[in-house]
Amino acid sequence: MKFLYPEFLWAFAILIIPIVIHLFNFKRYKTLYFSSLTFVKHIDQQTKSTQKLKHLLVLSSRLLAFTFLVLAFAQPYFSHQNESSKSKNNIIAFYIDNSFSMQALGANGELLSQARENARDIIKKAPLSARFMIVTNSKSGSEERILSKIEALEKLDKIDFSPLIRSIDEILNWQTERINSTKNIEEGASIQHILFSDFQSNSAFRSKKIAIEKNSNSTIFPIKLTPESDKNLFIDSIWFTSPLHKLNTLNELNIQINNPTSKNLKNIEIDIKVGDYSNSIFIDLGANQKTITEVGFSDKSIGYKQGIIRMFDNRVNFDDTYYLSYEVRQNVNILLLDGEDAVDNIETVLSLDEFYNTTRKRLTSITREDLEQKDLIILNGANSISKGAINYISSFASTGGTISLYPGKNPNKSEWNELLSNLNLPLLGSSISSGNKIKTLNYNDPFFKGIFETQSTNLNLPSVSKTFSAIKNNTSIGNNLIELQNGLPLLIKNEQAGNSFMFYSSLHSDFGSFTKNALFAAVTLRTSELSQRNQPEYMTIGNVSRFPIYSKIEDDNPIHIKNKDIDFIPQTEISSGIRYISLNDLNNVQNLISGNYDLKTDKLLGGLSLNYDRTESILSSLNEQEIANEFKKRGINDATFNEVNGTSKVAMINIEKPFSYWKLCIILTLIFVLLEMIFVRFLK
Repeated sequence: MKFLYPEFLWAFAILIIPIVIHLFNFKRYKTLYFSSLTFVKHIDQQTKSTQKLKHLLVLSSRLLAFTFLVLAFAQPYFSHQNESSKSKNNIIAFYIDNSFSMQALGANGELLSQARENARDIIKKAPLSARFMIVTNSKSGSEERILSKIEALEKLDKIDFSPLIRSIDEILNWQTERINSTKNIEEGASIQHILFSDFQSNSAFRSKKIAIEKNSNSTIFPIKLTPESDKNLFIDSIWFTSPLHKLNTLNELNIQINNPTSKNLKNIEIDIKVGDYSNSIFIDLGANQKTITEVGFSDKSIGYKQGIIRMFDNRVNFDDTYYLSYEVRQNVNILLLDGEDAVDNIETVLSLDEFYNTTRKRLTSITREDLEQKDLIILNGANSISKGAINYISSFASTGGTISLYPGKNPNKSEWNELLSNLNLPLLGSSISSGNKIKTLNYNDPFFKGIFETQSTNLNLPSVSKTFSAIKNNTSIGNNLIELQNGLPLLIKNEQAGNSFMFYSSLHSDFGSFTKNALFAAVTLRTSELSQRNQPEYMTIGNVSRFPIYSKIEDDNPIHIKNKDIDFIPQTEISSGIRYISLNDLNNVQNLISGNYDLKTDKLLGGLSLNYDRTESILSSLNEQEIANEFKKRGINDATFNEVNGTSKVAMINIEKPFSYWKLCIILTLIFVLLEMIFVRFLK
């Protein structure tokens, strides 16, 4: 037997008091008056043994009552752990899920508040010698510490919502690794993992690997917090119909609203403010449906624009707002690289609009500096491509630049195929002289959206006299934009690294009159329009991501992420000549909230819009059996499930003492007090 509070055993000294009382009671005499002395001897003999028995029973009951009262405060228990771990200082490792889904309301307020209160109750009832680890989704350095009871209670009060989402696998592995690496933890000490979460279906067990490390001395207690309602209305996503942001050009902003509730909703108000445009609209949305609302507007000035889309919902509110940023450019910068069979038609088409700022140069004299601040590279009639040019063009595409390729009459296939392989485009094959009339245009691709008023199959499409076959392999990716009657593609687009376009013929007059057809001008202008190398319109906090800066910056000039409340310098890195802001650093994530920010040095470099992850916007959670099944998949069959639902609290978790006897001691104390009263009152 062990005692949780052995210092209370000193209270056994109180047993002297009933012993002293009873000793004095033995010395007391009582005078009896009788009419005849012959009865005295008889009464004395009759009561002597009874009184002695009564005193012994009362004394025994009082001593036992005090004994079990002292034991109740000392809290005796028998440990079921093996002897090697009996003397260890064991650890209670809490996980408090503080993702935004914990904003949902339970009977006693937000689920996060309920989790904190239940954890506080467990800590208060834990032994004084217990040590704690409290981990949230932040997984910050301060959460690696082993805490005392007082420190753990203070830590709970500081927990607030985090934009980060963690899986149970990730948390348990992180806790185990940190505890095992702690120097003052004795080998074999038991670890009790207490997990407070709403166990969202989309995020609780996102990791597919079976990686939870469980030893014989660890125990897992998943505790589910259940909201009163799992309904939530939210802005799912936003996007522009066209990536082109051009002065005085109409564009459509698409707003997708998700209603996973079982009710039809009417007159949902959505406020839209983007740059100088502002509007409020009202929409109706059916039960369990998504709807896309299109809002058309044009930008009236050049420069960086920022916007906010806000919806009004009285439930979980982290996903009721969406932020965006973009730039309305003065020009698109194009580098036209002429090869041996270059044509003038490309420059002629681009010169029709001042929006396209074209620089023309021979391919053989290209340098890395030529690619700076460019959006589009057009390879014009090249037969031979040097190794250096291949590297420059491939690197430009990998950083988000657009490539448009037009081979010459006699392309060097080994050199061309090296470039096409780097761009994941089909390789250049043999020449084809038959069936080269254009058959169809891929109207389903966004490339052709807005070019033609109607999707007609009776267009007067041109033909080419000779083409090159496109050889696809396991690495080639692309959509056919123009197909020939012989089934081969004439124009292919690959969007995996920037935009890459390959024309599987030559623009030289020996290959036909394609350059004289309106389709050539349309394709050239559309390719140039889509080549704007814009920064992302928004980023999601917590996702692995980098944000590109295309403006030229001096190396010693730090970049600031700034708004009216926040100003800090993020980590940056340079790849292929492009500087990137890293949003993966944990400290940066902790500093950021959703909103619009400016990127600045001594000048404005652009806008950065951050939004919260929508993974947990649909408040669908796992039930007890599903949670148990997930743990079983990971080799854990003895997880003890609890649920906090309505006004209930989590059942008291047995910490460090598999079976305690203090309650039994209290019951025995009351029994012996009752026996004492019976002996005193009824035993004459």
